[in-house]
Amino acid sequence: MMLQCIQPNFQKCSKSLSNGVGKSKRSREHRLTRNSGPESSKAGLNEDVLARLKAAEEEAAMLRKELEAAKSRVSEPPATDVIEVKPKRFDSVDQRETVFTDKTQKRASWLSEADVEFFTGSAPPEESSQEGEGDPEMQQTVQKRLALGIIASLALGAFALVPTDALRLKPPKPMYFYIVPLLRIKDLLEECGPIIQDADWSTLRILLPRVTGPPNNARSNLDNVIALLDDTRTAEKATKLAAEFFEYLDSIDFNKYYDAMPSVTLTGAQNAQYAEFSGKALVVALQKLDSFLALLPSQAKADAITQMPVY
Repeated sequence: MMLQCIQPNFQKCSKSLSNGVGKSKRSREHRLTRNSGPESSKAGLNEDVLARLKAAEEEAAMLRKELEAAKSRVSEPPATDVIEVKPKRFDSVDQRETVFTDKTQKRASWLSEADVEFFTGSAPPEESSQEGEGDPEMQQTVQKRLALGIIASLALGAFALVPTDALRLKPPKPMYFYIVPLLRIKDLLEECGPIIQDADWSTLRILLPRVTGPPNNARSNLDNVIALLDDTRTAEKATKLAAEFFEYLDSIDFNKYYDAMPSVTLTGAQNAQYAEFSGKALVVALQKLDSFLALLPSQAKADAITQMPVY
């Protein structure tokens, strides 16, 4: 009986308790749903954007400060003295690089900085244009060096005006020693006359090198004789005759004048033509040599004749 009375009450209490728990759960879900709605999402997004904008402004302010500091460093002039700064100069080299060039060896330039400083001083070229007049001591040094350069140029110009004959060294031996080969040359050329008439060109080409080369050496002996002449006018005439002598001496060999082939057999008409040409050149060459010998002192020629062999 008692149990029957308690059971309905227990059922009623449990029902009311379950209803209360359900209401509480539904109210909590309602609050969560309300807090997670569009308005709450919008508020969170605005806070994130504001935080990013604030960080961007701080970064921009920091960059502006760094830019101003960099501009101030660039605008400041260097602390070095202008006089101590030397201009850069790029000099060319006086030799070309090849396979065998020693790269470890320093090349010498045709115009170096030291050569320029000899005339302009050690100051940079911009100093004179910026400051007007330079150091008086430096200007005096430059003027002194320029004066030395002008004097040296005038001395070289005067030296260039000196005749070549005056600069010729006197031969160490007496004049007759150099006349003896000239007399031998005259005898050799006289021997060439019959050889030319016979058109014996091979023999002629054996004798002519003995005139220009050893043992007679016509050119060097003529120059030595001219150098020993005391009279300037006589030396000038002798120089002219010596040049004309060599001109006709080269014409004796017709191969130097005509375009002839030595390996080809010449005809009689060709031999006659070449013999006539070589004979005329020989005659004129002997005349020039005789005229040259006539200008020389008689005593020197007499001494030279005594040195000639007697046949």
